[in-house]
This record gives sequence, C-alpha cells and structure tokens, in this order.
Amino acid sequence: MRRATSLGSLVVMLWAGTSEAGPWRGYASLSAGFVIDHTSGIGARGGGLQAYVGVETPFGLSLGVVGEGVETWGRRFQGQTTELDYLSLGGELRLRFLRDGGVNPWVGLRVAQSRATPLTLTDMVTGSPQRMLHSGLSTAVRIGVDAWLGEHLGITASTAWQWCDVRVDSLESASAEACAEPLHSILLGPTLRF
Repeated sequence: MRRATSLGSLVVMLWAGTSEAGPWRGYASLSAGFVIDHTSGIGARGGGLQAYVGVETPFGLSLGVVGEGVETWGRRFQGQTTELDYLSLGGELRLRFLRDGGVNPWVGLRVAQSRATPLTLTDMVTGSPQRMLHSGLSTAVRIGVDAWLGEHLGITASTAWQWCDVRVDSLESASAEACAEPLHSILLGPTLRF
C-alpha cells in the first residue's frame, strides 16, 4: 500500500510540474522523400512516404506512432531490377529542442514492425533475383527540424539511418533470414501542431 501511495504521489508531482513547465502538445506530419542504399552493393534508390502522430510533454519529449512505406529500385541482374521494399508501423520517441522558437530541431528513435518484400539475390555470384517476404523488428535513428509558418502549421525535414527494415534470405542457412545493410532516408513534408 505504501508503494502504491508513493507511486501515486510521484505521478501527481510530475503532472503538476509539467503543467508549470508549459503546455502539452500534439503533432501530426506527413512526409515524402527518397531512400538510398549506400552500403549493400545493390545501389537501390527510391521513394518513401511517412506519417507520424504523437503527443509531446512540456519538456520536449514526445511519443508517437509512425508508419512508413518505401519502394526502391537497384541494379539489374539477369534482366530483373532488384528492389528493397518494405512497410513498417511502430513507435517513435522524439526529443525536441528550442520548442518555443520558430525552428525546432529534434532527434528521434524508432522501433517498428517491418514487413519487407525485397527482390534481390540469394547468391551474389550465380543467383538470379528472387522475391522474398520477411517480417521483424526494425530500428531507426532520425534527426529532423520543424520550421513553423504560424502557430499550428509548419514544415518538417528529417534524415534517418534505418536498420533491419529490409530482411533477406541468409546466405548461411536456407531457413534463416538476415538484415540487409542500413538504408538512409531523407524526408520533407507538412506538419501540424495542436
């Protein structure tokens, strides 16, 4: 009972402290841009679309839901173009700086469930491209900036390094899967603050 009381007191104190620090805010953004594969040798490039909805504490820490879809095209092997495509849905934790100014830089960490449908090689020497289907957890580290055109409307720009959004068949075992090399995304779009 004593532990529940002290936990309740802590929640009340934090809530009271945050109400003195500033307002709680909500954010929604829709961004589009491009995704680049710098490291795998496939050289895939393509477009990406991302939607984010989140709530922010008065101290600039926000938690939101983020969905992302990417379609890429890479090198041609045996008449087929390789692809590193995926859809993901997950949570993103963002820390916003200078939140009362007209320009707010932020950093984010995303953990999501990704569903990849790459068309790529299982054997780089003799293989031909094959369509694969893999699902699993993925992560991303994102750096961005919001520029506000008014109280509620702004423009957001971000760049991210993303791990394990795309999974491929493992070369060591036919029944295993491996994460593809990290992807780099650059996105731009409108954002709302409410």
